[in-house]
Amino acid sequence: MARFTLQEIVDATGGRLIQCPEGYDPSEFSVSDISTDTRTIHEGSLFLALTGERFDGHNYTGKAAQAGAMAFVLKNEESAPTGIPTVLVEDTKIALEKIASYYRKRQNFLVVAVTGSVGKTSTRQMIASALSSGKKVYATKNNDNNEIGLSKTILAAPEDTEVLVLEMGMRLRGEISELTNIAFPDIAVITNIGVAHIERLGSREEILKAKLEILEGLKENGLLIIPSADDMLAMAREQGWIRDDVKIAYVATDAETLPKEAFGTACAGDIAFEKGKIRFTAKAGFGKTEEVPLSLSVIGKHHVGNALVGLLAGLYLDIPSEKVAEGISSFSQIGHREKLVDVNGVCFLDDSYNAGPESMMSGMSSIRRLTEGGRAFACIGDMLELGDVSAEKHFEIGAHAAKEHLDGLFVIGDFKEDVKKGAASVDPSLNVVLCEDKEEILEKLKNTVQAGDFVLLKASHSFEMYTILEEYASIFKEEEC
Repeated sequence: MARFTLQEIVDATGGRLIQCPEGYDPSEFSVSDISTDTRTIHEGSLFLALTGERFDGHNYTGKAAQAGAMAFVLKNEESAPTGIPTVLVEDTKIALEKIASYYRKRQNFLVVAVTGSVGKTSTRQMIASALSSGKKVYATKNNDNNEIGLSKTILAAPEDTEVLVLEMGMRLRGEISELTNIAFPDIAVITNIGVAHIERLGSREEILKAKLEILEGLKENGLLIIPSADDMLAMAREQGWIRDDVKIAYVATDAETLPKEAFGTACAGDIAFEKGKIRFTAKAGFGKTEEVPLSLSVIGKHHVGNALVGLLAGLYLDIPSEKVAEGISSFSQIGHREKLVDVNGVCFLDDSYNAGPESMMSGMSSIRRLTEGGRAFACIGDMLELGDVSAEKHFEIGAHAAKEHLDGLFVIGDFKEDVKKGAASVDPSLNVVLCEDKEEILEKLKNTVQAGDFVLLKASHSFEMYTILEEYASIFKEEEC
């Protein structure tokens, strides 16, 4: 946890210190940590009162004082508990960001920042795993990828941390800009430019511009790692939208897509799939390349690209390749991501954490590959925030299911008819069952699947498709595949 003197808080925020006793020296008084939640306060904490649409931390300053808060950052004097040193600021959220940025610079952490349309969390976790065998790493937890979550992540990093791996999310232009100017990354990673949030931003070009904001805070001569096959990122390079001083490294599963001139490259070859594992050889480096055998305990092929990103980051930070490979082998998914669960002989692939066109197609390809010739089904719901291309993208999902020769689809959501039309355009015989809700999916699923079958669960997060597995498992004994 980050310790600060009260003078450091004043200097970082530009705030005004009040309620100090005579002879009080703020440079000698320190707080043990920064808390925005009274449930996490202990003796010696500083309480920073955030405000939101449905809450105001200023209403809980008395409770914070009782819990042991020794200082406060507030936006009004009226809320300050009597006799406790308080720093007054105009905006407490901005104050939190400034303190986090100050701590990042004070400790001189190396920072790797990850953004992109799809795969931010798994890539962030992969990088953290890759670096963990050679450096002391602290990374974003859960989905704390907005300005508050990122600031809290920085402040939660132990003082002996060597590398911070931060995830940066966004829904609108300007949000990544705010995040990168808190973190000032040494390495920036853009996983891809897809169609997530196209409803809000209007086009992939606007999404590209929003993601490229990460370069605003990238240090001079910093490293950018991107996939060579992404058409929008290639356009950004061709159009000169990437700063001239930025060093660009590329990852690829096809060597033909790698630019002839690049600061660094990592390419995968000899990719082999086993049940629950992927093995391949990476050829990677900066200038001079080396061959590195890698093994992943994962299902989706997209993790090959994620591992290449982790490998490049590790090599760039001078971690021996064998150490990076050791870290990558320890990678595991979190939450409802690619979790295989066997229920009475039926194996579910719970990948219900979220969904976009790219990850939906990847999930369908994975479930077909896992069956090794057996039967594969998918229970899917809508992919949200696709705006005007929603019908088109759901049509494509249906077509992809048919191309992968799935044995059946159980579909809910506003665009289920488009999924069915897409499937019929490739294979009219594919059984697409349109359901009103998850309860209907469960009922029809029970009457369809049998031991040896595989079932994918996938939709945008709000659908909570994992509850289908929970309900199905309540009928049978659940065990890990």
